[in-house]
Amino acid sequence: MVNKFIHYQLLDEREEQLINKAGAESFSLFIGLVLLSYLVAVLAPSLFNPNFLVYTLIVGIFFFFNRARYLGVTYYSRFHFTILGCFFLTLAITALLMLQNYQFNIEVYQHNPLNVKYLSAWAITYVIYLPWVFIGNLGLKSYGEWAQKKFEQDMDELESGE
Repeated sequence: MVNKFIHYQLLDEREEQLINKAGAESFSLFIGLVLLSYLVAVLAPSLFNPNFLVYTLIVGIFFFFNRARYLGVTYYSRFHFTILGCFFLTLAITALLMLQNYQFNIEVYQHNPLNVKYLSAWAITYVIYLPWVFIGNLGLKSYGEWAQKKFEQDMDELESGE
């Protein structure tokens, strides 16, 4: 049995190729900037700041969207998470937050990852973030439906214009 965590529907094959091209170019830029950050961390550790990696990610995302727009991509694929995917995404977000929480508050949890305070913080964090993931997923789903309708309208206009 295969679990599907993501629902993905392609609108136009040509647009998918352009998106893949923009993604490959932005990934190359991202890898280059990460390598530069690594070199700074190795050669001049006093100048390195871990936020450089976050800035690199933001630059890569903006470059991707600008490059996709420059290539003429107007339709993005329909993409949203399934219910099981939302649960696992929330679990991933919670795990990232709670691992950092444990690092910073290790004395509060008495160097024990099975401390009741720490385990209850996991549950509370999960419950807090779950509705936000579902709301974001609904936004993705509604945007995909809007893009599908716009794509169909534009195709109808092209057919009627010929």
